[in-house]
Amino acid sequence: MKIAIAAWGTTGDVYPLLALAERLLKNKHQVRVCAPSIYKDRIVEIGADFYEVGVAFDLAEFHQTMDTMIAMRDPMAPLLLIAKEGVIKRGEKWYNDCLAAMKDYDLVICHSVDIPAQEASIKNGIPWITVTYCPGFIKTPDQAPYPFPNWSRTFNSIVWKLVRLRLKYSVDPLFNQFIASVGGKPRAFMASDEMYSPYLNLIAASPSLCSQITFEPNHKFTGVWHLGQPLYEPPSELTGFLSDGAPPIVITFGSMGGSDGKETTEILVKAIKMTDQRAIIQAGWGQLGTQDSNPNIYCAEYVPHQWLFTQALCVVHHGGAGTTASVCRAKVPSVVVPHITDQFYWGKLVYDLGVAPKSLPRRKLTAKQLAQRIEKVMETPSMTERAKTIGTQMESEDGLTTAVDLIESIPLS
Repeated sequence: MKIAIAAWGTTGDVYPLLALAERLLKNKHQVRVCAPSIYKDRIVEIGADFYEVGVAFDLAEFHQTMDTMIAMRDPMAPLLLIAKEGVIKRGEKWYNDCLAAMKDYDLVICHSVDIPAQEASIKNGIPWITVTYCPGFIKTPDQAPYPFPNWSRTFNSIVWKLVRLRLKYSVDPLFNQFIASVGGKPRAFMASDEMYSPYLNLIAASPSLCSQITFEPNHKFTGVWHLGQPLYEPPSELTGFLSDGAPPIVITFGSMGGSDGKETTEILVKAIKMTDQRAIIQAGWGQLGTQDSNPNIYCAEYVPHQWLFTQALCVVHHGGAGTTASVCRAKVPSVVVPHITDQFYWGKLVYDLGVAPKSLPRRKLTAKQLAQRIEKVMETPSMTERAKTIGTQMESEDGLTTAVDLIESIPLS
């Protein structure tokens, strides 16, 4: 097949799609990845055709948006911001670029919130399937939408009805405003139901982490998609640090930014000193790092998570879907500092699974609170034992093979 993949979002959204593209290429499909220019080198490296779409990435603007989202207390507020900034404000160029990029392709794969790419595929008359990384946003009586407790199927169904109504009158009008602007057909219950493909929605999450959840037939669990990494040779300074003492705490907030990288770093360093532990702090998009002379703290740029997390005592992270899965697969506990959206869901999930203390929202982050959670992990050996069990279960999953099998089973005629 000729498959166009629209890679929308931050690294955590895009890299799993590149892993899928790489596997589809190995299965002899022709793959074009539509993405911003910041991902061009990685796309070309895996051998896919790169087609630039959307506006140029602006890190300073991204930090400002992150500042706004981190401060939000209403779980639905970030979705409103994404609709306004990502779809209404910038969606037209993304739509037009995708419209041209997808022409004459057989199938489109895109994120469930990537409404412009979905509409471009509909305009071109091409079947489209969606990808989502968080099963917590998909309506099912087996679970309540975050942050509601999972009391019973009856309670869950009632809460979903209320959430659907709120989305219908708050977020849906924004999405449908964009759809109407490009000549598309407005969708009913858009944000709760119809952002997902009616053909197939691939849930790129681990069944080992999200057991006992069933969905409508178009939603299919696959397992996590990991992008293969070239053979990694860590710098001698890093290997030296690792060999000089006990396994460290690893701290990474991935693509999460904000304008207060220096202040965040100071909080992290202070927390580590309070616990008397060793630590590795990854810079990420938030540009974390310090020139602190403390020999127990090592500041790193890029280090592959698949390699780094296996060296850790535990990992302090933002709770992104991919990062959470990588930590669990590495068989170590988490301390989750959720910044936005689905990260709160993953923070609660790993807490419920017994591999993390209660999560600490980024807007409430203090050195004392973080130190207490790290010490909780140190004082609770069962978290490490439980993490080993879950990680072993995840080793049997092959998310990419499952995803490709499902994609290849779609009748296109």
